[in-house]
Order: sequence, then structure tokens, then C-alpha cells
Amino acid sequence: MAKNKIDFVILESCDGQLELHRGRGGYSWKGQKGKKLEWILPIIVQDNADEILKIIYNLPEWNSVGKGRECSYDSKELRSAIWQKIFPLISINDLREVNENGSLTDLERLNKTRTKGRYNDDDDMISIGSDECYTFYKDVDTIVNHFGKDYWKNKVVYMNCDDAGQSAFWIYFYNNFKNLKLKQIISTRYDGSKLDFSGCLFKNQWNEYDGFIIKYDGKKMVKIPPNGSKSNFHGSYSEKECMNIANNEADVIITNPPFSKFEHFFKCMLSTGKDVICLGSKTSAQYTWTKELWNKKFFVLPYRFDWFLTPTYKRKNATALVYTNIKQRHKTDKIKPLSEIPKQYYDSKGMLVVDNFVPNDYYKPFAISVSPMQNGVLNSGYKLLQCSYRPIVDNKYKFKRTIIVKELDDKGKPNKAFDNLKFEESKIKKEGQFRLFKN
Repeated sequence: MAKNKIDFVILESCDGQLELHRGRGGYSWKGQKGKKLEWILPIIVQDNADEILKIIYNLPEWNSVGKGRECSYDSKELRSAIWQKIFPLISINDLREVNENGSLTDLERLNKTRTKGRYNDDDDMISIGSDECYTFYKDVDTIVNHFGKDYWKNKVVYMNCDDAGQSAFWIYFYNNFKNLKLKQIISTRYDGSKLDFSGCLFKNQWNEYDGFIIKYDGKKMVKIPPNGSKSNFHGSYSEKECMNIANNEADVIITNPPFSKFEHFFKCMLSTGKDVICLGSKTSAQYTWTKELWNKKFFVLPYRFDWFLTPTYKRKNATALVYTNIKQRHKTDKIKPLSEIPKQYYDSKGMLVVDNFVPNDYYKPFAISVSPMQNGVLNSGYKLLQCSYRPIVDNKYKFKRTIIVKELDDKGKPNKAFDNLKFEESKIKKEGQFRLFKN
């Protein structure tokens, strides 16, 4: 009886060694018994597993240990070399997921993260508010293809929150350099040497200054400073050296910045006057500061990404959208008469709230979720009035909303009556709040 086809190659780190295994008939590998499993990468086999194994075995960083060729001493250099080759083949759905419900309290997790000075997602903990979540290769492909091949021609692409060799953005543009006809790609790596947790400073395993710049023009790679030389900067996106690249060399700035610094990052990059494309949390669309930018310098692509990669090769849920200052013209087709819209209601202040669909016969302001904005409602005859509004129904808060209105009133004239209004939110009434005397 024929064996099932090899459809996975499993790369795992156990006890300081990297080991390769073949998998048949679907992914089911849980690690070897008796060995401490640090991480697993399930690699999808498209044609021949031996081709993938050969790629890894032939890496100069792969130093065989034991009797066979399928084990090597683990090292940062080896992982980086493998990562650049196999990132596009990672099976995202089969990656282990971060345990968000460990036994530690939030404070204990935070203190443990402070102690180690790095991201942690051990079985019993995760770092609170960690920004170390990386984009998957296929998501970068979706973003790049959205703008079309001609857009990237002769462009200098700057990734200012990306470690070359580790970042999906860098690996994607490096792999597709000729196909996209790029002029140059640049990456700046932040050393993470000063991490701020609640006003306290902590140092990680790197030296105080360990940032660097990588440039590639299709022929040669240049590292600044060169290996063996001491760096004099951290590599943060707002640092002088990095802003100099953004202002004077880059045509496009594209990255996955720290979600917690999204406002500062986006405003900082807007100041350069360059094209900016970056990921941000879904809630960024409802930040108050974005109101004046919508339909001028702030747009959202019609995609949503729900999974990101941690530094220990696990997947973490964090819903994100792609924001840009490049004008987007896609329109929503989810427009219908109010009477036909499901999931609609009025809050305690009489504000109409709808989900997914927007009404074509309602001329007062109404509240929507982020989805219609992502789908292009602001290019479809509607305008933004207020980014943040929280409805109350039956004395309970509902999800935060955005208020929009049709651009034309019922007479076909510009609908300006509500442009300067502030729509105040209700407050939840506590039980017995208005009782003056006890019985």
C-alpha cells in the first residue's frame, strides 16, 4: 500500500538544536516526547519535500550534528537564513497559537516581561500590550498587489520598522525586486535597547546602541554600520538617521509599526510628504485625531488581517487594517433602503445605528461600524462627521461607532446642516443614581 504523500516538512527547535521531519497525510506533529519543544514551523510541501530539505541543508549556516543531516545546532544566524527561504511556505493555520489565558495575573505577566526585557508568550503568559507582532508573507503580497505592479516601478521602498532578513516586508520585496522593477529597498532595525514600561527603563540583551540600516539595489547589499563597527544610533523610526532616509531617499514608506505608537508614527511619516502604507489596529479608524485627515490624507484599504506572528513563531490574534495617505477610490455596494437593512436600532439619544449596510434614503446623521469605512463608504456619497461615538441601549454601552451622513440632502443639495455639530454620548445611569432618599 502506497504511503501518503509528504505534505509537510516540520522544523522544530528542541534543546538547542534544530530538527527537520517529514509529515504525511496532514499536519499533526506535536513534537518529540521527552524533549523540550521551543517552537515549531510547519512548512507546506507543494511538490517535493526533498527540495525544501535540500534548500535548508545547503545553507552555509546549517552544521549537521548526530548521525544524519536533519539536525543542526540552533543559532540566530541559521534561523534567519532559513526564515528568508521558507517564510512564504509557512502554514499559518497550523502554527501554535499564543495562550491568552495563562495562570499568571496581568501584573505578573508584565513584571516577567520587564525582567526578561523582551516579548514573551510562554505557555502560561504573554506580554501585556506587546508590539512585537510581525506580518505574514501572504498579507504583504495582498497589500503590494492592491497598488498594482506599475506603482512600484523605480521606487525606493523604505521599511522603517523592519529587521531585514526577519521581516515579511523585506523578504517579499527582496524576493520580488526584479518583478516589481524596484530601484532600491531600505530597512532600519530598531535595537530595542530602551523599553519603556510605565515610566521605567529596561535594557534588553543588546548593547545600548545597536541599530543598523540595510540597503539593497538589486546587485549588492550594504549594511550601515558594517559588521564589526559600533553603531551610534538606536534605529527608531523617528530618530535623526531614519528620518533622514524617510525625507531624502524614500519614495514609499511601508511597514507594520508598533500599534501603540500608530498615531505618532503616522503623523511623523506624513510630515515627510512621501507615500505611507502601514498596518494599524482596527480601532485606529475611530481615533479622534483622524477626523481631519479622512478623504485628505487618511485612507483605508479594503482588507482586514486577523493574525500576526510572534518572535517565538506562534500566531496571535490582533485585528488590523491597512492605512495610507494614497487616495483610495473603491466604493461600497452595501447601500439599500433603510427598511431593508438588518441589524439596525436607535440608541438612547435617537441616533440610528446600522451594521455593514448603509441607508440610501436617510438624510440625518447615523452611526456605523468600521466595516463600511473599510469598504469605501466615504467614496460612495457619504461624509464623516465624528470618529468616535458610543451608543447606549437599555442602559448598556454598545461597540464604539463612527458618525456619517449623506453628502446630499433629500433635495439634492449639499448636506451641511450637521457639519459643525458635536454628537454627545449618553452616560450609563447607575442603579439608584437619582434617588435622594432611602425608603
